[in-house]
Amino acid sequence: MAFSRPTLTELVNRIKNDMETRITGVGSLFRRSTLKVLCKVIAGAIHLCYGYLYYMADQLFISSADSNYINVHATEYGLSADDGSKATGTGTATGNTGCIIPVSTKLQSTDGYIYITTEAVTLTGGTGSVTFEAQEVGEIYNDDGGIILSFVSSINNVDSTITVNSEGITGGEDAETTDEIRERILQRKRLPPHGGAIFDYVTWMKEVDGVTRAWAFDQYMGNGTVGCAFVCDNDTVIYPNSTKRDEVQAYLESHSDPASGDTVGIPVGASGGLAILALEEYSVDFTIKIYPNTSDVQTAIETELEDLILREGGPGQTLYLSQISEAISAATDEERHVIVNPVLDVSASYTQVHKLGTVTFEDYE
Repeated sequence: MAFSRPTLTELVNRIKNDMETRITGVGSLFRRSTLKVLCKVIAGAIHLCYGYLYYMADQLFISSADSNYINVHATEYGLSADDGSKATGTGTATGNTGCIIPVSTKLQSTDGYIYITTEAVTLTGGTGSVTFEAQEVGEIYNDDGGIILSFVSSINNVDSTITVNSEGITGGEDAETTDEIRERILQRKRLPPHGGAIFDYVTWMKEVDGVTRAWAFDQYMGNGTVGCAFVCDNDTVIYPNSTKRDEVQAYLESHSDPASGDTVGIPVGASGGLAILALEEYSVDFTIKIYPNTSDVQTAIETELEDLILREGGPGQTLYLSQISEAISAATDEERHVIVNPVLDVSASYTQVHKLGTVTFEDYE
């Protein structure tokens, strides 16, 4: 039988009854008697202790531990939460030759995001290349090339804005949430390393900095071969280039295990059968009749579809019409719908990654 935590009122009544039973001649305690006040004070202290015990019981388990204790569990498995990274970029400043833009000068985007210069720049020939980083970590600071940043405080004889170079502002990554590190710990616990099992490849790929989703395919090109694919959702271009694919392949072949420090990796001799796949976007367009056909419902449906694609989409995966319909039904305030397009399940090849394309909404008649 599970233990049921008593309420504060139950504790007060229990202690009051004990007082009345054990102290001779007391009888029923008066409302404002000293003993009745003591009953309430003692019950309050015990109730607080029960609360602490219940809280600590939750911290014993990975599935229920909060942000204060989840990292303790992570450490036991050699894992740690990703603290995220700051976006960086360069831009061109203009003004009078010889003018200096000091280090730690603040720049601001039209969206209000703050960036800080990382080194002093002296304008030569009326221009200078300014390097900067975001004030805080986060993907939200990434932006396109060609945007304009303004100086928060003006500098004499220096124009008030700079133009970000064509490479854009990149590299910003969000800090890992409690639920994200929880998922990684649970995966490690449920699927401990097996010396090259197919799920080991997925786990190892996700250990590489920047990799957010990964897939592995047994017997990709016949017996003894494995196909691996991954994306970096926090990068401007999520599909890995050859440099990133080489980095992941090297990690798969040999790396230090985060928990034990031992050198681990794919089985000896398996490198020849390992393929790190180059990926491309598979845009999935939708036409949906909905009721009510309002902007709020449309936004809610798009959000649910994006979540579905992140969970179930990817190389070699299939988005089933039943899943799509379920996601639409989960949207807030949606009452009924008909999926006009697609008419069949949406399957991606091993080199394609589903992405939400254009969603067209029509009135449900």
